[in-house]
Amino acid sequence: MLHNTLGIVLKTVKYGETSLIAKVYTQQFGLQSYMINSVRTTQSKHKAALLQPLSLLEMVVYHKKNKNIQNLKEIKSAYLFTQLPFDVLRSSLALFVSEILHKTLKEEEPNEQQFNFIYQFIVFLDQTPMLLANLHLVFLTELSTYIGFHPQNNFFYTERPIFDLIEGVFTHRPPEHLHYIELPLSEKLSKLLQTSVVESHHLQLNHDTRRQLLHALLHYYNLHIENFGETKSVPILEEIFSH
Repeated sequence: MLHNTLGIVLKTVKYGETSLIAKVYTQQFGLQSYMINSVRTTQSKHKAALLQPLSLLEMVVYHKKNKNIQNLKEIKSAYLFTQLPFDVLRSSLALFVSEILHKTLKEEEPNEQQFNFIYQFIVFLDQTPMLLANLHLVFLTELSTYIGFHPQNNFFYTERPIFDLIEGVFTHRPPEHLHYIELPLSEKLSKLLQTSVVESHHLQLNHDTRRQLLHALLHYYNLHIENFGETKSVPILEEIFSH
């Protein structure tokens, strides 16, 4: 049976001489892999440009439960980027976001709220005229809400100034393990947790604090997601936002 669905491209892998397998997060079926035949030919109607990380697609797909690789009938762009592919900051952030999503999205089940958040974030990343330097940090905190381990923002400067990365809460003294952050970084994290995507440019963070928060949040993800591992796009972000 054919189904219409929106999709967000996370990653593609070459298959054979001319085909690709695309990992796509779909609105209707969650995370799926699709075989796209003969995409790497000049005659292909499925142009490879449609399959760059974070491309937003309208898809007509065949779907069979418990099938590892699904087939599709057609794809076309659901949203045409105006800045993201042509701006080094936006495209670097897109690379980071696609890597995070590839590491975190595991379910082959629909989650419309999560899908809508990611879809709208990508459009915002393309369109916003505001400063981008904090956007990846807010993305990480907001995404954790949908995955199920959003930190509890119970920070209080004198009574709960230490953030326990394992428990996901602020506490009054250091825990017995080593996975925690202290003042002044913990206060910055609390302010970050109060900030939405569209307000991210209001955060006053210097380069070093931004770097520390990024590493703390990625450590937090590592503690809460099995086999999360190293995030390879981090050095690119750090280099770009250091200028």
